[in-house]
Amino acid sequence: MRKTFSCILFVFSILPIGVSYAITPQEILQKVDEIRAPANTFVFHLKATVNKDDEESKAEFLVRVKDAHKSLVIYKSPPSNKGRVLLLVENNMWIYIPGTRNPLRISPQQQIIGRVSNADAARVVYSLDYSAESVTEDVLDGQKVLKLILIAKTTGAAYKSINLWVENNTYQPIKAEFFAISGKILKTAYYKEYKEILGKKRPTVLEIHDGIRESEVSIMEYSDMRIEDTPDAYFQKTFMDRVE
Repeated sequence: MRKTFSCILFVFSILPIGVSYAITPQEILQKVDEIRAPANTFVFHLKATVNKDDEESKAEFLVRVKDAHKSLVIYKSPPSNKGRVLLLVENNMWIYIPGTRNPLRISPQQQIIGRVSNADAARVVYSLDYSAESVTEDVLDGQKVLKLILIAKTTGAAYKSINLWVENNTYQPIKAEFFAISGKILKTAYYKEYKEILGKKRPTVLEIHDGIRESEVSIMEYSDMRIEDTPDAYFQKTFMDRVE
């Protein structure tokens, strides 16, 4: 009897309790960031298209990222906005508008176009502004995936929290839900059109659906992503009127 009881204890001791992963939630988030951004310093083009109430509006930007935490978003179109520049350094953001005397302090939460916020355009990675609090297994469109819960850790975070779904083995992002401080869902985004870019498959399209107005869809298209340095001077407020 004692031998049988010992065997039962042994069996229970090797059974898994809950779900465990070889890497932590934060390490998974880091892998997601490595997919979205090819390096800490790089350049890419961004086109944003907004469809709202059967009307379409577009804007194009050149984005320069330096040391991960510094970004420049340079407006290329429409003509009425050409020459505007967004500067993000750590958690601080400014906009320069041609014809004005000084750059203006702005919030990362403000919309640059449609449901695309200033932070969406300027910050390509999540781990600078969010902590991955947990990871669980989930099913999305019949596929077993991982669901990460991200919580804001900086004042520059545009959202209170993000639910992020990623593929099990590749950690490629699939879908994200973005929440306001009130807990209300602001929008849902889908990562699409993966292409081989700089040695890794990366999403080139982010399709964003408004959390309230279902008819409003914003599309972010990434192109011409390349490793390229940008002089430090470009990331000074006093230089914003000279950025091209």
